[in-house]
Amino acid sequence: MTDREVLERIRAERLADLSDGMDALGLVNVGSMSSEMRPIRPGIKFAGFAFTVKLIPAQRSAKACTSVDEYLEELGKWCAETYSFMEPLLRDAKQKVCVIDMGGYPGGIWGSENGMATMKAGLEGAVIDGACRDSEECNIEKVKVFCTRRTFNHVYGRIRSGGYNIPVQCAGITVQPGDVVCADDDGVLVIPRARAEEVLAYAQRQHLDDQKTRAKHYRDLGFKPDATLGDAR
Repeated sequence: MTDREVLERIRAERLADLSDGMDALGLVNVGSMSSEMRPIRPGIKFAGFAFTVKLIPAQRSAKACTSVDEYLEELGKWCAETYSFMEPLLRDAKQKVCVIDMGGYPGGIWGSENGMATMKAGLEGAVIDGACRDSEECNIEKVKVFCTRRTFNHVYGRIRSGGYNIPVQCAGITVQPGDVVCADDDGVLVIPRARAEEVLAYAQRQHLDDQKTRAKHYRDLGFKPDATLGDAR
């Protein structure tokens, strides 16, 4: 199965069934991020391959600036280093999910501007063990982000780069570059790429059986069929 086919099939399944597939393979909780990892609004769903980023607490203090121009210069220098992962991400964003490990630190690494920049590049979404800011604007702009914190704080003076496309810890689990990262209103699940097709086989059967059972409940309760029932409508 090609990468594109894997993602298309993953997107057609519920995380509940994909998680059951992981369980069936003995991978209980291996890819289940903490329940602290939540979408910035209901209804966000995506799947893609992990582009991983590690961010670490700053090892030096920010400079006390005496003018706006000086601050903007210092800010530019700081961001050039902290956001060094953005250039390679934007070059190859399609079918990717940016997974950021910042240890839950409440620094706003993702916001409305870089959220839209990555959307334009084709990024599926971002998963951050840390913070998103500009929340109102991000929601208006339909930026797709899951995070463990919300903040108004910048990364300036707080967070520095620790590398990218390396194994990271995110919301309680290890994420390898290229893992399949899928998200919906229930949370975020990470599936090893090498096991994705096996997981799908179980998930698809679970989902189909559930649809058939729920279709009967719909009929018994007089509910109008909807898209969640698939072909069982």
